[in-house]
Amino acid sequence: DEVIAYLYDCISAILETYDIGYLKWDHNRTLPLSDVTQTEGTYALLARLRAAFPHVEIESCASGGGRIDFGILQHCQRVWLSDSNDALERSRIQHGAALFLPALVTGSHVGPRLCHTSGRVFDMRYRAWVAAQRHMGFEMDPRELDAQEAQILTEVTQWYKDNRDWLATADILRLDTADPSVLAEMQRAADGSRFVVFCNQLDSAQHILPRPLCLTELDPKAQYRLHLRNRNEATSLSRGAPLLKSQDLQASGAWLMAHGVQLPYAMPGSIWVVEGRKL
Repeated sequence: DEVIAYLYDCISAILETYDIGYLKWDHNRTLPLSDVTQTEGTYALLARLRAAFPHVEIESCASGGGRIDFGILQHCQRVWLSDSNDALERSRIQHGAALFLPALVTGSHVGPRLCHTSGRVFDMRYRAWVAAQRHMGFEMDPRELDAQEAQILTEVTQWYKDNRDWLATADILRLDTADPSVLAEMQRAADGSRFVVFCNQLDSAQHILPRPLCLTELDPKAQYRLHLRNRNEATSLSRGAPLLKSQDLQASGAWLMAHGVQLPYAMPGSIWVVEGRKL
């Protein structure tokens, strides 16, 4: 009780003094062993802060020590899945967490060019689109951005802002892929009127040509128009002429679910973004 009171006094003094709209709460559990009283104390503290500062959004952290549960979601607006800001690792983490958590409560941030947890460097296109698949934010120093990176980040962020209203309540549908190096999901609007497919090339393809990606949960009798949002990113290695590489595709839901979408060749560490609308 004394710890709760002390922390509340310290945190509330800061929130009362400064114009703060977002609080990231790290490390909810004692490690290596959980202590239920510490967990209940965290809940009590967060509930008190929420009551006193209802305008402040709280993002809770993290899953590495079992510190995300459905109980914590009563006291925060969203959760942070892992301390790793490696975009490739986060792709897998987000994909798994989608079994339990909608995009609205899943924080996902654009990390720095050099990932401090893995030492890897990823293109801004990849980092930005991974973050845009969930509740998007930034967790890096914007002063490191060059002009091209800033432009890419601006464009992807604007896409997220333009679509976040329907994405907030979209179903996240994990898609089966013939190539284990491909991780794909489809986010479908609650009313079924639109969707977006993220096709993530994690590693070098195991097939000489991309296999068709079958969609799901569409109206088989309806017609849909598909647009490859980032078709300008096709490389010189992308031989052949899949329709989406040069123009939009119109097809029935039955065809899209049975035959699938043919996407251009993709480099490792890249994502195709396909937007679909029901006609």
